[in-house]
This record gives sequence, C-alpha cells and structure tokens, in this order.
Amino acid sequence: MKRATVKGIVIAVMAAMALTGLSCSKDKAEKKDAVGKPPGHEKMVDRYQKDIQESKEVVVATVNGAGIRMSELITKMNDIAPAFARTPQQLTPEIDQKVKQEALSVLIFRELAIQEAVRQGMKVGPEVVDQDLSAVKANMGSEDEFRKYLDMTGSDEGSLRKSLERNRLFDMIVEKEIFGKIKGDENNDQAAEKRRQEWEQELKKAAKIETTIDVTVKADARDAGKR
Repeated sequence: MKRATVKGIVIAVMAAMALTGLSCSKDKAEKKDAVGKPPGHEKMVDRYQKDIQESKEVVVATVNGAGIRMSELITKMNDIAPAFARTPQQLTPEIDQKVKQEALSVLIFRELAIQEAVRQGMKVGPEVVDQDLSAVKANMGSEDEFRKYLDMTGSDEGSLRKSLERNRLFDMIVEKEIFGKIKGDENNDQAAEKRRQEWEQELKKAAKIETTIDVTVKADARDAGKR
C-alpha cells in the first residue's frame, strides 16, 4: 500500500460538490448545446476523477493494520468543511489543517468502533444492505444517475454495499456502547459526548494506530470551486 507521501490530492468541498453536480446534469446540458457549461468543464471532471483514483491508493493511517485511505479522508473533510468555512475562498492553510485533523480523528474512531462491532460478533443481513442500497438509488432519482455517481466517485456497487454494511455496523455498536450506556435522567447530548470520549479512549488503549499524512490543498482544485 502506498503511504501518504503524495501532496495536493485533497479537493475543496465546493469544488467536489460543483463537479458532481455538473456531471449529473451532463445529459441535460448536451441537449442545450452545452450552454452554461463552464470553460474547461471536461478537464475539471477528468482531473477530479484522476485525483479520486489516486487518493484510493494512498494510506493516511492504519488502525490495527486496517488502512484508512486518502479518499476517505477527502470525503470526511468535505463533510465537515462547511462547519469551518462556507466557501473555498475561506479555506486557509490553517483551517485546512484543522479540518484535516478533525476528519482523521473521526475516521480513526469510526474504524475502531467498526472493528469492535465485528469483534463482538455483530452482523448486518444482506436484506438490510439491499434496503439501504435501494434508498441510495431512489435518492439519485434514476438508475442512470446512480451509475454516473459511481463513475464520478470511482466506485462500484460492491464497494458501495460494503460501505453501507460498515455504516450499519457503526450505528449498531454506537447504539450499544454509547446510547445504551446513558442513564435516562441524563442530558442526552452532553452524556452521549462524555460517553463517546470515554469509550474512544478505551478503544485506543488496546489499539495500534499509525498516521502517515502529508496533505496540502491543490490550488487549482480550490480555484475550480470559484468558477
């Protein structure tokens, strides 16, 4: 597995969202002689897809031997970035660093929790994954849009099913180890966060965690979000 020595892969949240939206509306744009398509659109999409594929080969951390990929870090950074900056222009190097650290911390905790769920013998039935997959497709609007999404993110249905299964395992173990340990008369939000922090430390005590990160935000990716 490649280590995280490749710089310039992390893509700003607005650029990623913009490119995904542009891709999903490709057919509509073609029917209108590509009116409204920004200059260099195809190059932007190609670069985005290339970066995504490259990011899947880069390991940014390992948790008990299980690798966390750069692509996962990018996704999580994109998820939480709006809490730190509303536009790509506001993503300073200092904010980028905070977002990166927070995203990696969340991913490490998530991996520890999922591993604990597996250790405890928790399982997700295929029918549950089927249900979640159907919900994803319905949210996309059509099978064609779903396939475009897979193509845009460099995924396939098998990897998506695995991701959905892991989501369910995480929810199951969190329900048991966090919410299941909170007394009914406690403030749920504060008590849940307190219990989460305690449990996280318990999991980390017996874990082997290694991080190998060297991440910067690509200037042209940030510029793409301004177009």
